[in-house]
Amino acid sequence: MRIAVGSLREPKLTGVTMALERLAALPWPGEEVTLEPVDAASGQADTPLSGEATLAGARARARAALAVVPGASLALGLEGGVEVLNRAPLQVVLRNWAVAWDGRREGVGSSAGILLPERVAAAVLAGEDLADVIDRHAKEHDVRSRQGAFGVLTAGVLTRADAYVQAVLTALAPWYKGEWEG
Repeated sequence: MRIAVGSLREPKLTGVTMALERLAALPWPGEEVTLEPVDAASGQADTPLSGEATLAGARARARAALAVVPGASLALGLEGGVEVLNRAPLQVVLRNWAVAWDGRREGVGSSAGILLPERVAAAVLAGEDLADVIDRHAKEHDVRSRQGAFGVLTAGVLTRADAYVQAVLTALAPWYKGEWEG
């Protein structure tokens, strides 16, 4: 089975690989899986500022990936973004979304959310990209390509790749679980 993945970012691809490893004991997909990563645009801001925008970005990446990978049976689009829970006091969570798309049906899943420190949240809502703000917060460079904001905010207990595992596993549930009964 060829699965198109709408990203070239290593933590996203690692998350997809880890999710598929967790599914290895199940009958699905019943064949060897080959991942085909492609650069797919989300159509959203670098840091989407709502759950709806983040999900729309993941959906756009999945559809674009399936369209450009000949012979792919399924595509995955992955996007991280923030959601405002409260303005006073400021509470903003980071959450990753995944969309699985086979050309006729869609699966949607998300990661757990993590509360951003107030100064990080304020900077993102003021228009800065979360990647830049987290780099500054962590006093590191290109955190998004390694542990991500999840890793910085959890002292490495939960990385960006780990969060994408949750999103991918929940997005793929209609395929490996089958249609929901009842």
